[in-house]
Amino acid sequence: MDFTKFISLLESRALFFSRADRLIDTWEGAYTVENLRRRHTFLNRANALPGAMHGLSEFNRALRLHTFVSCWHLNDAESAAMWKLYVSQNEGIAIQTTFERLVSSFPSGESEMFEVYVGKVTYLDYEREVFPDGNTFVPFLHKRLSFEHEHELRAIIQPAFPGGYPLTETEASVDGLLVDVDVETLIQTVYIAPTSEAWFTKLVDDMVKRYGFRFTVRHSDLLRDPLY
Repeated sequence: MDFTKFISLLESRALFFSRADRLIDTWEGAYTVENLRRRHTFLNRANALPGAMHGLSEFNRALRLHTFVSCWHLNDAESAAMWKLYVSQNEGIAIQTTFERLVSSFPSGESEMFEVYVGKVTYLDYEREVFPDGNTFVPFLHKRLSFEHEHELRAIIQPAFPGGYPLTETEASVDGLLVDVDVETLIQTVYIAPTSEAWFTKLVDDMVKRYGFRFTVRHSDLLRDPLY
């Protein structure tokens, strides 16, 4: 993330969840070819009403407007590729956490509007493979093989908005949601991009202390001098 998003996290003590249709992948929440073939076969055998196939497709398409996602890279070490993809102007910040910390950082029982579901993304061949149907979270935990390099872990919410699901994008006015988190629990370590200057690392460390947090701020050592 950039500096302003990091400060927003410290200030608001809330994690930003992007609406699913605002993410880069246009296939967010989509189904595989085999999923649609099996759905068509099931509806035919069940003598479903005409238009049922279209109705389900429209519901699933609209679900993207009511699904909000916080995306994380799952790895045991820093990823040079992730730094290059998501850092601009050499002032990038990465938050290190764990699965347990992420789950525990969300307050329990505070809202009847939604619950947070956390899970690993599975990458599939959307021309041949299939994933389980019947759960609205599942499509957002599967992506095409082209995105396998992301090694993604996701926190997902599907709030119960008044009025039900919108049918068109123009009826959905919220691009993202801020969800309260325990920042001290969430953040284990803050890493500064390897291409950042020393002054930027100090600035981030000063801001962390100013907001009263105790987690460690470290400059990435990916560009340290090699050993021979």
